Amino acid sequence: MGEYTHWIVFNIFVSTLLLFDLYISKGRIYKFKSSLIWSLAWVSISMVVALWFFIEDGSLLTNNERGVSFLAGYIAEKALCFDNLFVFLIIFQFFQIPEKLQSLALTYGIMGALITRAIFIALGSIILTNFSWVMLIMGIFLLYTGIKIALVNEEDSNPENNFFFKLSNKFMNISKDFDGSKFRTTVDGVKVFTPMFLVVIVLASTDIVFAVDSIPTIFGITQDVFIVWTSNMMAVIGMRPLYFLLQEIKNMFRFLKYGLSLILVFIGLKMSLTYVAHWVGDRIQNDDLAHFHLNTFVSLAIIIGVVFGSIIMSTIIPDKEEAKEAK
Repeated sequence: MGEYTHWIVFNIFVSTLLLFDLYISKGRIYKFKSSLIWSLAWVSISMVVALWFFIEDGSLLTNNERGVSFLAGYIAEKALCFDNLFVFLIIFQFFQIPEKLQSLALTYGIMGALITRAIFIALGSIILTNFSWVMLIMGIFLLYTGIKIALVNEEDSNPENNFFFKLSNKFMNISKDFDGSKFRTTVDGVKVFTPMFLVVIVLASTDIVFAVDSIPTIFGITQDVFIVWTSNMMAVIGMRPLYFLLQEIKNMFRFLKYGLSLILVFIGLKMSLTYVAHWVGDRIQNDDLAHFHLNTFVSLAIIIGVVFGSIIMSTIIPDKEEAKEAK
């Protein structure tokens, strides 16, 4: 199958999935059982895409760089989606979005995530192709981001601290109440913006922040643009039922941010060391250094181990606040 055919087939496939997701989820509030089933269904579909890469490369295990790269990228990006959804939870709670409007707000958030990631993937690919030294900058940035995620408190994600939220409140008239899904409404004969408009503004800026973290992460795993694109799209699809599932079982992911922090630090180190090794190898004419590459199987094993390890720790270590309430 030709390179362009891959892109056409996958994009038709993912567009169909998005339309299906929008159709079945329109205004829907997922309960625990249905959110779990649908979340597992979306993960299963992603595994079908992974299988496609394994089969395309002609081997299910041996030397299957693209299939393993997709899995490593997908798991890393899915972990970032979890972090993204935790922030969505905070935003929705802050604005006290009516339950019936949460699905629509999620649509805006998910579409924003898809658009921003598509833009950053295109920019990242062009930049890395022409300026290889940017890999070192990305690596250092991921190291900084990983450390920052481990140290940041949940309250720091308060929408009141969002620059665009402050700007909108300063220069626009915002009503106190929602008017369905409308962005504008009339209050006492005056046209004003609704809180729904602010929600979309905050979600969009949040999507940009997560895209800035996400794209260097996946480029740190692979620079195959098709793998970068597919792993990102499959990670983002299915965020809607996952959001409702997280509302029910968020304590199971209390330590995921620390796991994500470790993953970003690991990938940041990998990118930085790879670039430095190539740079030194080219100058001293050492082929081993010039072609240094950390085995993708090792990356996949580390990412899986960290993600599942953080989930297991969240499950077995009691929550301090719950323990206090129990007393």
